[in-house]
Amino acid sequence: MKIKLKYLTLVMMLMANVAYANIAIYPFSVDFKDNSRKRVQSIRIINSSNETQTYRVSMVDFAQDKNGKLTEITSSASSAKPYVSWSPRQFTLKPKDVQTVNVARRSLAKAKDGEYVSHLKISEVNLGAPKLKQEKENSDAISMKIDVLFAVTIPVTVEKGNDLVAKTSLVSWKKVGNDKLNITLKREGNKSSRVNAYVLDGKNQELGKVKGVKIYMTTDTLNIDIPLEKNVTNMNALLKLEDAQSEKEILRQPIKL
Repeated sequence: MKIKLKYLTLVMMLMANVAYANIAIYPFSVDFKDNSRKRVQSIRIINSSNETQTYRVSMVDFAQDKNGKLTEITSSASSAKPYVSWSPRQFTLKPKDVQTVNVARRSLAKAKDGEYVSHLKISEVNLGAPKLKQEKENSDAISMKIDVLFAVTIPVTVEKGNDLVAKTSLVSWKKVGNDKLNITLKREGNKSSRVNAYVLDGKNQELGKVKGVKIYMTTDTLNIDIPLEKNVTNMNALLKLEDAQSEKEILRQPIKL
């Protein structure tokens, strides 16, 4: 007998902070370096709903456009898939229960220097009752209906080499209405950039911020909206960028709101 899996419904939701109505995940990313002894990292998945749920774990690749939209692609030269493994790949959780998914880095001996990125996808699925189906003469098959209710993804990054540098510059900025600042960032390094952006007033108080914005290697520029927490008009301000991992300041640019 063989099992045929029919994917009938797929609604995928991508989030920066990975928490949604029925599921919570921590941490929000997995990062491996070739010179680190840490070869295994753990993801904690919590069923925050009031019902028992089944989850499926897979690895997918995305391309990012200039507006931050991630589109799933079938193959990528910079995919991390060949260099990682993960388990378990399917599990069921009762309400409020926690499951640990281990992600392990494989050997990088055959990998070229560079950054490799894929996304771990945790899908909530509804397993329908299996049905016997006669496909060929003298051959039984089991058809199983699987409804994918929604999916959450987190980036998995593998780095090899000592010359990888994340570098980000500011291209432009403009105020949109009274409650938003739109900025365009340019990735100039040879690895993904991950930045925090702040809008500050003359007293160094925050007027708005976005944190953990990632510019992947599939795009050179990224447009970001920074919500302004105060209704500010015709005032001098500062736009500050910092590296999200080291929190080291990258840029401090005077702007007019």
